[in-house]
Amino acid sequence: MDSRFVLPKQPNVFSALAAGFKTLGNHLYLLIFPLALDLFLLFAPRYTVSSLVTSFLAQLNPLAEGSEELKQLWIELSASLSTFFQSYSLSSALRSYPLGVPSLLSSRVFMENPYGKLPEIALSTGGNALIFLLLFGIVGAILGALNFYVCSLPTYKEAGKQDAKTKLKPIASLLLLPVLFWAALITIAIPVSLVVSGLSMLHPFLGLLAYFFAAMALISMFLPAIFAPHAVLVLNLNLWQSIRASIRLMRPYYSATSLFVILAVLVSYLTNLLWQSPGTDSPMIYIGIFGHALVSSALLIASIHYFLRVLELNQEHELAQQASESSL
Repeated sequence: MDSRFVLPKQPNVFSALAAGFKTLGNHLYLLIFPLALDLFLLFAPRYTVSSLVTSFLAQLNPLAEGSEELKQLWIELSASLSTFFQSYSLSSALRSYPLGVPSLLSSRVFMENPYGKLPEIALSTGGNALIFLLLFGIVGAILGALNFYVCSLPTYKEAGKQDAKTKLKPIASLLLLPVLFWAALITIAIPVSLVVSGLSMLHPFLGLLAYFFAAMALISMFLPAIFAPHAVLVLNLNLWQSIRASIRLMRPYYSATSLFVILAVLVSYLTNLLWQSPGTDSPMIYIGIFGHALVSSALLIASIHYFLRVLELNQEHELAQQASESSL
């Protein structure tokens, strides 16, 4: 049979997940970044913008004048926002997306650690808040790129043999990921939200249907590109080339890749229910921090194992095609 028409062998998803945990068990130093970030968030001062939010809401208050229902809705919304930003810290931006250091506490709002109330630095001007937000975001992106590179060393040993200039090139490319991620998110989210909101006004079911199909379309579109950071590091490509390479390499293994991502998300979500259970004022939070760092890092390393296996299968398939064509 012509190998051009034979489906390529699918990578073993469970072997990749098992390899991730095994690699981490042999190299526990890979936990240093997530542990350090969560411990910093647990003990560092909180950088709050509650006064700015309160002032902003007060300026918007006249716009809420109208029916009693609108006034009541505004009162509830402003109270909820004020409560949230009283305990929110801008240092949470140290957990950058989509590639960042895994963190249990970056998504939580809290005011105390096991030893008492945290110090607070209130940012009273929009300029200061923006500066700190950008600073934390930039530092978080750098830490995320370094963490990803360090986690790849036990699996992709060629990275450790490269000279300093060659090592810095992929790390620099990875720093562009957060910029591209947020730009794409804003560009896509605004029109999709307008369409979904418009259809919801016509009928709630139409809005739900539009949201479902939009979500499915976006997942199908971006799932093959999820391994772009891996292509940056392993194939030594720039960001745009890596996105195209990730789509090309993963498309023949879409079903296995979907299963890998679903299992990784499921394991992360279910274990997070356990890690999130202790309060930040309880000594048990240390167990939660360690457990989250362990699982998150193992899944990240497993993704590197999976990507390398996909590369091997692609090379095997291409060699089979070449052999078949030469025999004709």
